[in-house]
Amino acid sequence: MTHWPKPLATQLVGSYTKPSWLLLKHGESWRADPEVLADAQDDAVRLAIYDQERAGLDLVSDGEGRRLNFARHFAIGWQGVDAVNMVKLTNQRRGVTTEYPRVVGPIELKQPRVLGDLRFLKAATDRPVKMTVVGPLTAARRLVDEYYKDEKALLFACADAINAELRALEAEGCDLLQLDEPVLYTNPGPLLPYASEALSRALTGIATPVAVHVCYGYAYRFPDKQADPAYGAALETLAACKQVQWISIEYAQPKHAPELLKHCGGKGVILGVLDLANHAIESAGDIAAKARAALAFVPPDRLSLAPDCGMWHLPRPVALAKLRALVQGAALVRQELNLAD
Repeated sequence: MTHWPKPLATQLVGSYTKPSWLLLKHGESWRADPEVLADAQDDAVRLAIYDQERAGLDLVSDGEGRRLNFARHFAIGWQGVDAVNMVKLTNQRRGVTTEYPRVVGPIELKQPRVLGDLRFLKAATDRPVKMTVVGPLTAARRLVDEYYKDEKALLFACADAINAELRALEAEGCDLLQLDEPVLYTNPGPLLPYASEALSRALTGIATPVAVHVCYGYAYRFPDKQADPAYGAALETLAACKQVQWISIEYAQPKHAPELLKHCGGKGVILGVLDLANHAIESAGDIAAKARAALAFVPPDRLSLAPDCGMWHLPRPVALAKLRALVQGAALVRQELNLAD
């Protein structure tokens, strides 16, 4: 059994590859028939846990094997959200049309969405565990508001529902809770002035260590990511939030320089050192080199290593091989620093 936190601990960001017998490729439709879907999802989660343990990760997640859409998965369980009669909106920049749930009444958490997932995860592994939950900005930007008619009111209602979810997970026992907030960087829009207050509201009363993940989006959708100076501003927002202990960064694919970590202040950093835009397997030396460079800005007890933004869309053999390289690279640096493995 491993402990958390430990210097240069390894973990997933959240999602792991979903088997082709479970999910249509890049789609939001289950391939498994309804009568066997729950069993298929359980098996996908078991495979994700098995691969993480086989690779040697220090912190294990459920791989988000029961989620079609990481943001909508939570909103469809909220009172006041209509996820049946959704609205189609087209992203003018990307030319992609997406369906969004409608807010038709006061948002409240009916029952925790991933509490059962956490219980399943804990029963399946003896390693430290993490659970991921959508962040308030990302949740609010993925809804069509027909009730509040006020961005701040909608955002804070989402934060309160997320806080209730996190409290339930904390009561069950979890080693790391993570909010996923890509919108903080990609498209905060009119919500940006309220971002810090919304995050604080979502994390009120939570004593469990909390990470917040900020990324550029899935690699298969954005294969040509480049380092953007504006990304640092999003990290600074998180650095200023007292309740956030860890900042999870997409780092490898955009080819950020280690100086980016200055924007994280004194927070712990979960550094994305696996590029998920291709199927090439990084060497342990590649991983170790990125970790060594990061240690110039973050001490080893506040540095954790992970893939970039999720592993949902990679073939399983590729994902497993990348995770093994991740663990081997972390072990190399721990040995160099005479740290216990």
